[in-house]
Amino acid sequence: MGFVIGVVVALLVIFLLAFLTIKKPVFGEVMIGLVVIMILTSIYFYFQKDERVENKKQLIPIEQIELTDIHHSLAYGNYYKLTALLKNQSQKYRLQSIELKLSFFNCPSLDVNNYNNCQFLSEKNHKIKTRMPAQQSASIESYILLDDEAVLSVINDKNAGLIHWKIELLNGSAR
Repeated sequence: MGFVIGVVVALLVIFLLAFLTIKKPVFGEVMIGLVVIMILTSIYFYFQKDERVENKKQLIPIEQIELTDIHHSLAYGNYYKLTALLKNQSQKYRLQSIELKLSFFNCPSLDVNNYNNCQFLSEKNHKIKTRMPAQQSASIESYILLDDEAVLSVINDKNAGLIHWKIELLNGSAR
C-alpha cells in the first residue's frame, strides 16, 4: 500500500512540475532544479549509517549479563530446546536480546573439562530475544535447529562419540 501511495505522490509531483514548466518556464525550471537537489540530498542522508543505533546496542557490558543453569535436550526432529537462567545486572537498561555462540565437539567420554581430546565439529550463533528489565532474572527458553551435516552424522552414528555443547555468551543488546 505504501508503494502505491508513493507512486501516486510521485506522479502528482511530476504533473505539477510539468504544469508549472508549461505555464511559467523559468519558474518551472527552477522548481525542477530544487526538486532534483532535494531528491539527491534525501538519498544521501537515507544511506548514511546511523551511529545512534550502534550505540544503543552495546549499553550493557557483557560482565553484567549472567547466563547459568544451561540445559539442552532434543525437542522434535532436529530441533533442540535450550533452557537457562538469565540475569540482567544492569542498573538502568533493558536487555533486548542476547547472542550465543554454540560450539559442537565430538568427545570420547561424558566428563569433559577441556576440549583438547575432542574433535571440533561445528559452530553456530543463535540470537534469543529477552526483553528483560534492569535488575531482573528469568528463565529463558529457545529452540535451535541443528542442520549441520557434521553434527547430524555424529548424532545418527551409534558407534561415534558423544556430542558436547560449548555455549558462550557473545553479546547482549539493550535499550
